[in-house]
Amino acid sequence: MKGRIWLVAGVAVGIALGMGKLPYFAGAATSLSETALRVVGTGGLTIVHDAARHGASRRVVDGVTAVLSVIVPGVTALLLVYAARTTLHLRTVIAVLVAALGVAAFIYLPHGTALGVAALAFAAAGIAVVATGPLVAAPLAALAALIATAFLPKLLASHSTLPNVPVSALHEALFASAGSPAWLQVAVLVIAAVPFALAARLIVR
Repeated sequence: MKGRIWLVAGVAVGIALGMGKLPYFAGAATSLSETALRVVGTGGLTIVHDAARHGASRRVVDGVTAVLSVIVPGVTALLLVYAARTTLHLRTVIAVLVAALGVAAFIYLPHGTALGVAALAFAAAGIAVVATGPLVAAPLAALAALIATAFLPKLLASHSTLPNVPVSALHEALFASAGSPAWLQVAVLVIAAVPFALAARLIVR
């Protein structure tokens, strides 16, 4: 895919931010990524609450909420990468449409005016093609990488309580009893990692 270099560059910047290599931008970038997480998380919880209001059992609601708590970061990263790829795919279409408007100006406007309009349209089309990568796709990919860099180490750390909370809630929802078996911990880790893996595949594909 043309423009993949901007996705890779964005990922590199996001990892650098997550590792604290770019301290001047880390605070703002982290706040932005947290906002993206909240937006996606709010959407998921809204669905859960709607299901609860329509009679879904407490165990089902608790189970879905537990799963959401571990997949929201990955899903957010996946959506950001998908949006970045989409902008790269659409930039050519947008450029052609803008250029076509410039050509159409010769039909409706006097030649002198149409010439100026066409020049402006072609310039805008060129900017759309050139600037989409560094100004749109790369920042979106950077946010996705920042989320992965911040979330995955916490998820995999042996001392972290992050995987245990949803595991306990999910076990309660599935079996109506407390517990945190190893197989369910592995399952939760896999569920959390799948969206990140899909996002990585979209970048390299």
